[in-house]
Amino acid sequence: MLASGLVVGPFIGYLATAQQIFQDQYRLGKLLPIFFGLLAFSVGVASMVNAKLVMRFGMRTLSKWALRASCLLSTGFLVVAWLAAGHPSLAAFMAYMLACVFCSGLLFGNYNALAMEPMGHIAGVAAAVIGSVSNFAALAVGTPIGRAYDGTVTPLVASYALLGLAALVVTEWAASRAPRRRRGTPGW
Repeated sequence: MLASGLVVGPFIGYLATAQQIFQDQYRLGKLLPIFFGLLAFSVGVASMVNAKLVMRFGMRTLSKWALRASCLLSTGFLVVAWLAAGHPSLAAFMAYMLACVFCSGLLFGNYNALAMEPMGHIAGVAAAVIGSVSNFAALAVGTPIGRAYDGTVTPLVASYALLGLAALVVTEWAASRAPRRRRGTPGW
């Protein structure tokens, strides 16, 4: 539940700063909807890919690798952004964001399902509580990210890296405390 909020937080920050990044920093003007739509399309593709892969690999394994890939990608691109004084090329930024948002798309649904897994007997109440807590956490961390926009992509990329690493720590801690699964069940 907390990891879900930590993963969605940078996405909230992206939504809050997308117009400034695309129109002010990259001067895309009327092309904003196209670039914004490409990134939204990436989430949709991730959902479709997730539907195919989750039955094969399991949601834990898929989530683990998506989060690790996002952390690695974001940490690496943070260096690129820093070296470019917060102004990497549009092509580099879009390539990074397409991959990062794709990973987020894999994580969104899987983390909610993982949080609800042990509470099937109270699914309605669990969905409400999990949704509320994870959305509150996402807004609590996402709003400052949006407000941290300084004319560069550095705060956004740093948030994906730092909060992704925090989500990784939370999920590893939760996995270490969870009861061991039956043999043959995909796990962390």
